[in-house]
This record gives sequence, C-alpha cells and structure tokens, in this order.
Amino acid sequence: MGKVVPFPKRRWNWPGIVVSVLAIYLLYSFAHVGLALYQTNLQIKACQEQKAALLAEGNRLREQIKELNNDSYIERMAREELGLVKPGETVIIPAVPGQVRPYIPPQPGHEFRD
Repeated sequence: MGKVVPFPKRRWNWPGIVVSVLAIYLLYSFAHVGLALYQTNLQIKACQEQKAALLAEGNRLREQIKELNNDSYIERMAREELGLVKPGETVIIPAVPGQVRPYIPPQPGHEFRD
C-alpha cells in the first residue's frame, strides 16, 4: 500500500466571513427600513384621501346648513310638511278622484275644538 497523504488544514478567511456577515446584516436592515417606509407612505396616502373626503363632506354640510337656515326654505317646509298657513290664507287641497271621502255632516250639537 501507498503512503497516505493527509489533507492540508484549511484556514478560515476571517476577514471575508466578517465582511459577508456584515453585508448580509446591512442588506436586511435596508430592506426592513425600506419596507417600513413603503408602508408608512401607504398610510399617509390613505389618510390624505380620507382628509379630502372629510373636507368635501364638511363643505357639503355647510352648504346644507346655509340652505336650511334660509327663510324661504323654512317657510316652504312649514307649508309642505306641517301644513301651516299664514293668517288670512285659505288652503285649497285638490281632490284626487277615487280618494275623496264623501262629506258626512256633523251630528246636531257637535262643537269643533282645537
């Protein structure tokens, strides 16, 4: 049999290992910070859209308040919804065929009260 030649011992390349580990750590750190920045930008965009929607709704509500405080609108609603009339006015209600009940006179001695 022949002579067995031992394998030479490998020496670790410590500077190369340290640089590789440091590079991997830095890549991970930058990727993590980049992802956090991206998510934050998405949240900012969503908040800006929500702010714009709320401002538009606020403007719409301010216009509605102006309309509701208008005297002509208040008078129209009082007439249409509540059936109120000004003193001295006569109310005329148009009759719809088929929906008009016949007039039944009150019993003798009946008093109308408010």
